[in-house]
Amino acid sequence: MSLRTKEGFAAFLERNAGNVAFLRFEVEGLKQGPLSDWDIAVKNQSQALSGCREVLGDSWLRIPRQYVIQHYYQWGQVDLLPCFHWNGFEYLAQDQFWAGVELGADGVPRPALGHDAYISWVTGLLWGGSFKARYAEFVKAGALKDEVIFRTSLKEAFGEKLADRLFELAVCGQAAQAIPLVPEMRRMLWWRSLRKNCGESLKSVGRHWLCELSFHVRPPFPWIGILGPDGSGKSTVIDGLSRELEKSRLGMKSIHWLPQLSNDAEVSSTVVTDPHSRPPKSALLSVLQLVKIVGVWWIAHIKDLLHLRAKKSLVLSDRFYPDLVADPRRYRYGASTRLAALFFRFIPKPDRVIILHTDAETILARKQEVTPEELSRQLEAYRGIEKNWGDGAVLVDCGRAPAEVMEEVLETVVGALAQRTR
Repeated sequence: MSLRTKEGFAAFLERNAGNVAFLRFEVEGLKQGPLSDWDIAVKNQSQALSGCREVLGDSWLRIPRQYVIQHYYQWGQVDLLPCFHWNGFEYLAQDQFWAGVELGADGVPRPALGHDAYISWVTGLLWGGSFKARYAEFVKAGALKDEVIFRTSLKEAFGEKLADRLFELAVCGQAAQAIPLVPEMRRMLWWRSLRKNCGESLKSVGRHWLCELSFHVRPPFPWIGILGPDGSGKSTVIDGLSRELEKSRLGMKSIHWLPQLSNDAEVSSTVVTDPHSRPPKSALLSVLQLVKIVGVWWIAHIKDLLHLRAKKSLVLSDRFYPDLVADPRRYRYGASTRLAALFFRFIPKPDRVIILHTDAETILARKQEVTPEELSRQLEAYRGIEKNWGDGAVLVDCGRAPAEVMEEVLETVVGALAQRTR
């Protein structure tokens, strides 16, 4: 079942009666769009998890953080919120929140408007130093129509002086202008939390960071590699995969060949029509090229990719480093491919490698960028990569209809997601 269907939504409400409250759901002009996620506060976490499983089935990926249990289904994302914390510091007490939860005329449990608007505003500010402009009127409505709860929530989290400044911004419809106040909000929150209950606050912070550390050691979002010769349909597969993941709200970071170490680096969009036009480099330059590849991948892995995969998205590598072993001329590599394979043993490996493969005649009918002899050699090399990679590699017959190829690729990615579920 799905929360996007009336039947699924009704079944979820019935199974979780008295234990859930829907945030920002069909209130004050907000609408649930076809790609919207679901933020659901839960009173009893264990009960909510079993309710999700019974009604909605197994998700593609589940990530149990201290402050949110993220579920990614094929049809969308469901976030269960057992508390309202920033890095372990509470910015809204559970008893206060649940005291304001009521059933609407449509039978949907919602929090008090003041709490709903307050959570919508300060969560983005505290966690990301950002605010979504489409919620400005919602925050304003919460401050004006439910002033006592809204103002009290601000005061208890950030102190009276800062709360007054924030409240004025909210009622004037200028919620986004609170972004410069984020450092002060964070300082006041941790200071007031420590003053109120130092021991419990420190325990909560410790649990939060231990959990997040475990996700950086073993990221919940997988790394998928895609290989195959020109004409195997990699671009079609990547586009199709992107559309499927968009529906689930899974983030996807695409990397072509080498990761960019700088956000300002330009990514070439040139279409290569003759990949073997330039001569190979010397053996010395080729070895230095291997050193560079290993270094770039390790730097990117430590600097960016581990955090990215721990927090928000899977990584999809198109033509990543083993492609040089299969097609050295494309990369002007002039040394031994055995040496390259040895170097690449010391680079972090994807969770899954998808190798698009079929007979040479089928590929040549699509693209003729290399000779039939060279293409046959490449296909044999890709088969060797699959064999050496072991269980982590999947050979996909790309000579079939695109829908069939996409179905197998998606099945492989979903399997990688399932292995990352905790």
